[in-house]
Parts: sequence; C-alpha cells; structure tokens
Amino acid sequence: MKLTIQKIIPNMVVHYIDGRELWVSSNYTIYRSEDGGNTFNKVANLPTFSMIQLLGKFRLTSRAFRLGIRTLRKLKSGTVLAIANRKIFRLKNNEIKVVYSFRKGLGPLREGWCEDNEGNCYLGEYFLNNKRDTPVYLLKSEDDGQTWKIVYSFRNIRHIHCVQYDPFSKSIWLSTGDRDEESSILFSEDGGETWVDIGLGNQMFRAVSLLFTKNHVYWGSDAPTKQNYIYRYIRKTGEIERLTPVDGPVHYSTIVKNKIKLFATTVEGNSEGKSAEWDKKAHIWGSEDGVYWKDLISWRKDIWPYILGYGRILFASGWHRSNDVYFTTQALQKVDNVLIHAKLCK
Repeated sequence: MKLTIQKIIPNMVVHYIDGRELWVSSNYTIYRSEDGGNTFNKVANLPTFSMIQLLGKFRLTSRAFRLGIRTLRKLKSGTVLAIANRKIFRLKNNEIKVVYSFRKGLGPLREGWCEDNEGNCYLGEYFLNNKRDTPVYLLKSEDDGQTWKIVYSFRNIRHIHCVQYDPFSKSIWLSTGDRDEESSILFSEDGGETWVDIGLGNQMFRAVSLLFTKNHVYWGSDAPTKQNYIYRYIRKTGEIERLTPVDGPVHYSTIVKNKIKLFATTVEGNSEGKSAEWDKKAHIWGSEDGVYWKDLISWRKDIWPYILGYGRILFASGWHRSNDVYFTTQALQKVDNVLIHAKLCK
C-alpha cells in the first residue's frame, strides 16, 4: 500500500467530505468544492471582529491564539454547523446565526461531535479542567442544530475527546480522558441517556477518534509519555486486541472506501513529561485487513515551539468513497496549514 500526494493547497483546512464534495476553510471563510478540490466556491464569511480577522491572516498569531474555524459539519438536512471563537454558527438558506456559546474552552475536538441516523446532533465539551472540579457536558440538538440541551453530565474527568455515530450498531460512542482513571470508551443505545463502557482505567482507552467496521471498533491510544498502539474491540466477543505499536500519540483517523483504515500520529513533545515518541514526525499508518499496518508517510515537526501547536494531521470527516484521501497538516516542516489531496494505491 502506498500513499502518494497529488496536490497541495496552501492555507486551507479541510473539514468534511462526501465523495467529491469538500468543505474547507481559510481563516474565517468557508469554501465548498464539488469536484474533489479542483475548484472552490466561497460559501460564507463567519462574522467576527475585524482585528481577529486580521490576526487570523498571519500564521503565527493564528497558531498562538487558535484562530480560524475549529471544525465544521454538514448535516443530512444540508444545514452547516461551524465552530469558531467559542461559538456554534448555523448556516441555513444563506443566513448565519450563532446558536450556542461555550461556557469554557474553544469547543469540541475535531471528532468531538456527530449526527446520528435520525438527524440528532451530539457534542462533547472539551476544556482544560485541570482541577477536575467542573462537570463536563454532553450536549444534544434535536432540531437541526438550532437549540442545544445537556443530555448527560460527566464528573471526575478532564474532558470528552470524541463523540461519534456508529452506523453499524446505530449507537453513539464517546471517549474521555486524560489520567488512567479518567480514560474510557463508552457507547449509548438510547440517545445519550445511559452509557456502557467497553474499557476504562488505563491509557489504552485514552482515544481521540474511533473507526467503525461491521465486526470491530478501532482506535489508537493518545498517551504522550507511554508507548502507543492501535487497538480494536471485537463486537462479537467483547475482546480487545492490541494490533501494532506506533510512533506517538494517535489523534485522528479515517476509513477509505469502507475498508482501508488510516490513523495519524501527533508530535506533542514533552507535553506531559518525558515523551515516548520515536521521533519528531507526524505519521500516517494504514491497514486494509486491520491486522497488518504500514507506516505510509511522515513529516517532521517545524521549528516553532509546541505552544504554537502540535505537529498533527487532520483528516476530513465524512466519507472517503474513492482512493482519494484529503487531510490538513499543521505545524509540520514545509506543510504547515495546507490541504493535501493524496491517493492510496497498492
């Protein structure tokens, strides 16, 4: 298996894909492509202060203050939800409205929110919560993202890492972190009212994104000071398999053509103490059968300090229906804040 780069587009962050349709952003502007990234049409500018817009145009200030659109989703209804400046923006019929303001933090992580098969949206709070003295909420919207309510409150955790819909079991999955006793992977079959864990109390369950197949649930561990691995949960038996060691903490992942699984590692340095990373590179690992994994490509962390961002790879959320893969690289040498169109081949 090989991953070959087809095109690099500067100053573009990819958020969502459905076949040839791509939704991306640059600073606070949203663009859409209907031809796999060959051309882009401007959709909207999110309203924000002119000074923030100006600072967002410069890469170092944008990195330092975490400016720009954090994440974006297109719902089944066609409504677009975007998170920026600690708010949820709702785009519908050429109208932009702020529908929710976060009480703490910048908003969820990239896979920290989802839509289920009935059009309900779920969002997990993500903020530092270093003292663990604040409950962390799972929010839910049942009206196309217009209003949000607390559906569940987690206590004695730092934050929620991911909230994802499993199309095979039609359930919602969620992961929490960061300490051993706070790390868990859970699922809910009743819309977030109650939860069942498949594992907790160990860094192996500290996950930032999950991948679903008919027979398994895959994830990579996000443990900066320990050796990280890719794991999978066997649905039929409830067993968990440790598949392969990887070079550093795993953040994001995607499935290509419903079979090829990709996980990306992140360069965090000594973010929580002495790093266990093999090198200072962000890698993409791939597997077709889920058992044998290959290191496909990597980039070295750039020269700027970690406070200006980890070296990481952000996959487009949604459906990669062909061998074309879209992702954004950040804080990596020569490929900071670019949209990369790559192709998988044997």
